[in-house]
Amino acid sequence: MTTPRNGVAERQPSLHDIAAAAGVSVSTVSRYLAGQLALKPATEARVQEAISRLGYSRAPKSTKERRTRNGVIGLIVPQVGNTYFGRIADAVVKVAERQGLSVLICSTLSHARKQLDYVDLLVSQDVSGIIYAGQYSSNRSLANVIANGRPVVVIDEALTTAPPVDSVLVDDYAGAYQATTYLTNLGHRRIALVTGPAGLHSVQERTRGYTDALRKAGLDGDDQLVLRGSFNEEFGVSVMSHLLAAEASPTAVFAASDTIALGILTAARSLGVRVPEDLSVVGFDDIPDAAVLTPALTTLRTPVDRMAGAAVELLTNRIDDPSRPVTNSIIGVALIERDSAAPPASAH
Repeated sequence: MTTPRNGVAERQPSLHDIAAAAGVSVSTVSRYLAGQLALKPATEARVQEAISRLGYSRAPKSTKERRTRNGVIGLIVPQVGNTYFGRIADAVVKVAERQGLSVLICSTLSHARKQLDYVDLLVSQDVSGIIYAGQYSSNRSLANVIANGRPVVVIDEALTTAPPVDSVLVDDYAGAYQATTYLTNLGHRRIALVTGPAGLHSVQERTRGYTDALRKAGLDGDDQLVLRGSFNEEFGVSVMSHLLAAEASPTAVFAASDTIALGILTAARSLGVRVPEDLSVVGFDDIPDAAVLTPALTTLRTPVDRMAGAAVELLTNRIDDPSRPVTNSIIGVALIERDSAAPPASAH
């Protein structure tokens, strides 16, 4: 604490305060103070002036310190406005509050820079641990935090370039295999895959499940249309022209997220493509809108409450016992049959 004023101790300035005063990012201040970044003289002077003026001091800590619960954990998500990640955030808060924990939620708006800065911000606030849901395969700031021993749980999307870390992931392979098999069993032979960025572990696993299910049905994955983009509705809308322009138009689509599927349904309606008569669509996640769409979306249900519960449990266990073995939890999904998939017209 800084010098008391009127008998009340003032809050110790944080890295965020220093960054704001110096006009730089939290990540810049954090890496500079850790000796990991050399600044230009003018920038360094601004940072040093802010440190001096605000009275910032940092008590020395061991490289890997034992954490204790202080009642606050951090949660980083790509977008709270995204229905799927918003549900994850709500579920984490509910579970955490039942354990007497408060949650600081950071939304990166899917910006690569913000996913680094928010990690540093949460560390500067000395949260007991961090639950991280990212949309990138790496995060060097989070990798450093994990290496330094602060409790972290990765949820939904695996980090491929980080030290071993507790995680709660969806069984992406099994879900994609189940969805594709469902479509082949309906009689579809031209099944497009519409999915997210190729570098993501979840996308790779869903692609693998899709391809293996096609192979099991005697179909060649190389003959199918695969479209990759962003996990959002706009991408779903944009792919419809590609589906219609294909030399052999697909009779079915496996959309690797419900938000993509929602965009496909919107575009199909505007272009006069009937679902499921002309095109069957299967999604992934079972967001609340999936059940009220017209037609209601056949999809794979991701048990968000179970994921949130497992993530909070892993995090509190790691806080209480830093030396425990790393746990990787895989959560299964279930196919929910509704009205957006049917046998192809040629089968009637």
